Amino acid sequence: MLSRQAPLSYRYLMSTDRREAQVGPLTGSEPRGDYLDRLMRRESFAALWPLFAKATKPAKELTESFSALVHLRPFIEQLGPCRVIHVGDGAHARTAALFALKSTTENISVDPVINVSLVSSWQERFQVERLSWRKSRLSEVAAELNALSPLPVLVTFVHAHIDTDETLSLLRWDAAFSLTCCMQGKQLSRTYIPSTDSEDFCVLSEARRFQVLTNPESPYLAAT
Repeated sequence: MLSRQAPLSYRYLMSTDRREAQVGPLTGSEPRGDYLDRLMRRESFAALWPLFAKATKPAKELTESFSALVHLRPFIEQLGPCRVIHVGDGAHARTAALFALKSTTENISVDPVINVSLVSSWQERFQVERLSWRKSRLSEVAAELNALSPLPVLVTFVHAHIDTDETLSLLRWDAAFSLTCCMQGKQLSRTYIPSTDSEDFCVLSEARRFQVLTNPESPYLAAT
């Protein structure tokens, strides 16, 4: 359990974590544990662990979520303050939680099965800022999300069992990351030409193919 002084300590630790996450992904032909090593070296790992420990394969889940941060990091640095919508984030809102701890982004987890009591208790325990959620399908809250104050919007689909193109068509967005699993026909974009379409061998899962997508109509990316 953290002491009453923990919030200040964690804000300091998050600043070092953000520098750590700026290191780019490693490529190759064999899985490697670099993401997991980087995550476990940081003291903020103590805050992440209660959420990820509940997974059947915590290392898999940690590296999948961290991959999203690594690949969207260039946009975060380029665009400045931005909002990240984490679609199909699961009951424990893990990817949104990781982004909230390791970046300055505003994060919204969207999933109809979010365990509100668990995530709320975790957020209060570690005093995590810039994290909220919608216990809904994306289609049910898209209009609300689009009406939020104007900011560049990034979207994550980390093994989300959802149609990426259909979901993006509902949102105001600028860049997106999709990590595929058992539904590649829907998880890989058929509408947008990906800026990156590859495998991330730091993801400790056989399903490690990902795409980074950019919206050709983005006013923010066009202006940079």
